[in-house]
Amino acid sequence: MVIMTLSVGLFMAWLSNKLLIEEVIKRATTRIYAPLLSLNYSKAGQQSIAVVTIDDTDLKEYGLSWPVPLDYYQRLLDGIVKRAPKAVFLDVLFLDNKPKREVEALIGAACRATDAGIPFFLATYALESLSSDTERELFAARTKSGAPCVIPVRPTITPDSLDQSQWAYPLRPRNADEGHHSADLPDSVALSMYCRLYRYTCPVKTEVPLALIWASKAAPTNAQTMVVRDQQGGLAPVCRDVWNWWEVIPGASLFRQVTHMSMLPLCPYNQVIPVRAFKNYGFTPAQLDEELRGKVVLIGVDLKSIGDNLFSPLHGRLPGVHVHAMALDNLISFDGQYRENGDFEWHELWHSSANRFIFLSLLLTAAVMVPWNIYKKRVLADESGNAIPDKPIPLWPSKVTMFFLSPVMVFLGTPGLGKRGQTRSQWLLLPIIHVVIYVVLGLVVLLMGYYGFLQGPLSIIEYVLFPLMAHFLHIGETFANRSKQIWEAMHDDDPWAHWAKLNDDHKG
Repeated sequence: MVIMTLSVGLFMAWLSNKLLIEEVIKRATTRIYAPLLSLNYSKAGQQSIAVVTIDDTDLKEYGLSWPVPLDYYQRLLDGIVKRAPKAVFLDVLFLDNKPKREVEALIGAACRATDAGIPFFLATYALESLSSDTERELFAARTKSGAPCVIPVRPTITPDSLDQSQWAYPLRPRNADEGHHSADLPDSVALSMYCRLYRYTCPVKTEVPLALIWASKAAPTNAQTMVVRDQQGGLAPVCRDVWNWWEVIPGASLFRQVTHMSMLPLCPYNQVIPVRAFKNYGFTPAQLDEELRGKVVLIGVDLKSIGDNLFSPLHGRLPGVHVHAMALDNLISFDGQYRENGDFEWHELWHSSANRFIFLSLLLTAAVMVPWNIYKKRVLADESGNAIPDKPIPLWPSKVTMFFLSPVMVFLGTPGLGKRGQTRSQWLLLPIIHVVIYVVLGLVVLLMGYYGFLQGPLSIIEYVLFPLMAHFLHIGETFANRSKQIWEAMHDDDPWAHWAKLNDDHKG
């Protein structure tokens, strides 16, 4: 039974990401439990990152329209560098040629930042067909010491094909048509910045995408700074900073509506500083100095007319710069040992940490559940032969139990409960122990995958918890029993008669 359970389990692990219904259910399940993983998430990344955004209110405040001139970025960069950050990233693509005066102004600011020991990173697709003279001039600029003034990074991200949420982040984004030149291309924003700033913990193996852990406890200033003007001219928040653990329960949003609780989305995890803060909006000069000093600053846009958005499974719609901030936050918080969005692959049976995790999870589950199921069947068989059953359950506990189980019974039914002649252990004790074993085993597998094998929440659900608990075990036992019956039948003089007899005995 153990061998057959392992074999079927490995096959189902490979098959699970081929089935649409499995993919849909695993995402729904992950949305429920993934936020709980962030309850003990380190704040090291949040304390090291600041996201500076340019939104419609900022453009109105500065009297600008999109796209803004490059000399505006020059003034913004100079204003940030003056406050001594650790590094700066600009999440804006320059795909067309800009006036020479503006390009030179931005190059000057970038070189001044580099001379001050503050590396400046700029987003690029790194494709010649999409490049511009502006990009070429920026990336060719050098300081007097010969260091590049602008470091190219690739902002390529891939939303999930089913729910468009950002579950994973490619650390080394590569396209199939880039061929042998892919080794010379820049790495992702998060990996490039992390390895430049934290080189001693830079991850060596980065082929597997990073599984994004979207932390739930937003930076404390976000709810106060992320506001819009209402019809009365007052300021209204656009998000909330409080996440409650009970929100993982299905139907929590309906409960919030019934109780008239705030339906605003959760604020972004990393601190957001709107550009208008440089005009003393929401922050005093001293506070702004404090919030930017020594931090990694990521600059992005949050404009209604720009489609640079992503969907977080926890926060909803966010400006695209936040996926880079959250990926960098994961690398900082996990000291480079990020959670992987791994897949089960036959050609990497023993070399992939995801494969090793799946195998050990199956082995652990089979080692626990197969003996337990055999023991349970023996207990039930012994008790069914007893002439005197246990005392019946008192009437009022039965009614109370049925009342609390009624929602489950309406949807799933509970065949077998309450049959006449059942003993107390058949009716109540064995099912409770069975559920407890499943829950404890599920928690052990989850913790082993998350902390031991560094797997992301979507990978754990996809390749272990959901398919394992739903399919692997019983299919493995069924195949094992039938294989044994076929083996016995083939050694009989009349194999088909023997096979029919075994099936009749089993049904009886």
